[in-house]
Amino acid sequence: MLIYHPAFDAYHSIFRILVVIDRMRDIELDKARILEFYLLFPAALGKVRIPSGSSNVKKNAKTFTNPYHDPINLRSTFREMRAMQDAAIKCLAAAELIDKDRLEHGFLTRTKKNIPDNLKGFLDRFVQERLVVAEYIFGDLANFSLYGMNGLKDRTNLMEFRYDYAV
Repeated sequence: MLIYHPAFDAYHSIFRILVVIDRMRDIELDKARILEFYLLFPAALGKVRIPSGSSNVKKNAKTFTNPYHDPINLRSTFREMRAMQDAAIKCLAAAELIDKDRLEHGFLTRTKKNIPDNLKGFLDRFVQERLVVAEYIFGDLANFSLYGMNGLKDRTNLMEFRYDYAV
């Protein structure tokens, strides 16, 4: 039996990563992966450790509906999505929508190449339909440092942070 899930669809991943880089313009690769994950699984925001009182989104996370099944294990699903994310990122680099040189240094940087208007419309509609979630993801979550204790890796528990380079 075949079961479709957008987490393992390279084209869907391209779309979600486009949403991220269209909003963030220049972002660490791992942070973009995490934000893209929460665009797909907004109910998982309830498990993110954030300072108390910083947002009511976390309290309401369980009400966010997902037409697809939410993962049983967030960390393993995130790890399994990496192949699709890598394929999507390479496709965006080949299309010159992200800077290849910055990608080699671990950053997704949006180039000046225009996204076609009809695709841009889909991106904007996607964000508008999830406005509360998108504002939280591109505001609160994106503002956390990626590295170290209390960084985004630590707060989400999606990636290992203990061996991050300490500045």
